[in-house]
Amino acid sequence: MIEFLVSAPDTRKSRAAHRVAAVVMAWFLLEGVVRAETPKPKGSPSNYTQEIDRARADADAGTIAEAKRRLDATQETDRSFEFDYLLTRVKEAPADGGPAPSLLRKIARPKVESRFGVLNGTNREVVFICRDGGLRIHDLRSPETPEKTVAHPGAAPTWTGSFSQDGKRFFSGHQNGEVLVWDVATWEIRQTISLGADWPVRELAVAPDGSAFVAESKSALELWSLSGDEPKKVNRVGDRLNFGEGVAYSPQGDLLATGGMFDIQILDAKTGCSVRSMRHASYTMGLEFSPDGKRIASAPRGNVNKFLAVFDVTGENPLFNVGPFGNYIAGMAFTPDGKRIAATGCEKMLRLFHAETGEVVLTFQRPECGAKPAFTHDGRLLGWSEPDGYWYIDLGKLPE
Repeated sequence: MIEFLVSAPDTRKSRAAHRVAAVVMAWFLLEGVVRAETPKPKGSPSNYTQEIDRARADADAGTIAEAKRRLDATQETDRSFEFDYLLTRVKEAPADGGPAPSLLRKIARPKVESRFGVLNGTNREVVFICRDGGLRIHDLRSPETPEKTVAHPGAAPTWTGSFSQDGKRFFSGHQNGEVLVWDVATWEIRQTISLGADWPVRELAVAPDGSAFVAESKSALELWSLSGDEPKKVNRVGDRLNFGEGVAYSPQGDLLATGGMFDIQILDAKTGCSVRSMRHASYTMGLEFSPDGKRIASAPRGNVNKFLAVFDVTGENPLFNVGPFGNYIAGMAFTPDGKRIAATGCEKMLRLFHAETGEVVLTFQRPECGAKPAFTHDGRLLGWSEPDGYWYIDLGKLPE
């Protein structure tokens, strides 16, 4: 209908039709955002964020005692990863003066073409997803150790991959429509599941215990169970869309979330049946559950809806919706304490958002686009992918 109106002769009626078409198109792109515009965070930074900014400036300038004083003065209940990060920098500052170290480290990308790196939150391994069908595995506990390489038996290019939350299984999606299940202890293939057609598996999410997964077949998002003697397709849980979809498991393993054109669908993780839906904005492709499973973060992708929102999984309205940003968010991860959301994208920065208000608490300026941020389960390591490799901040062991 819109195409017909746009191609009509330029009469008074057709000009009115043009205006109607424009309104309809604007509604199609923005209607989800209008519903989700409130509440928004306060415009001015909180006292805590201001003190964090000042402590960081002190650490960068080498005024370490002042940075330590500012950090000590903050309320313990306000603190999360950004506090631990700055405190570790202060503690590792050179004794003879000078700026505190940045703590940024990098594993260089493989020599073969790769998509991104995936972090195992349990054992600090990083797996690079490679187009030659291989997985390049690095241990961040000993980053100088040479990589380990395993591969699809038929060299089918790898499109995506994900660890189970317990860190014992790794699932890889391949161009030939197969999902491989790897034993992380040995990096041997435990199971091979064909989704039918010879078609790339671009999206993949894994149950916390590795007993099920959701993957993208040629025509749909499919829920599969691995708890029986043979892999079993349980249900169709969403459509395959040209621009991709979003899919996430709750850490408790009871819920699934899928995205698409507008709505976030919450489903029963055992049956794949719908529980409820909530409206955010068009292209709801970025989805991430909070550690307690009670909230879900949504970051639409596209040139219009560059927002970040957090919803209560039992409700319909966002707890906050922030943006628009200069570019859409391309990856999110909650801190294990649930207080922050690390977000990457192509604004050349990694941001830590307050998970209850949407305030930006800390920003890392970066030279390139970032993707796939993730934390280890102890909250002491944050990693993300950039075109030149896997970058990470390791705060070491928890203090005694």
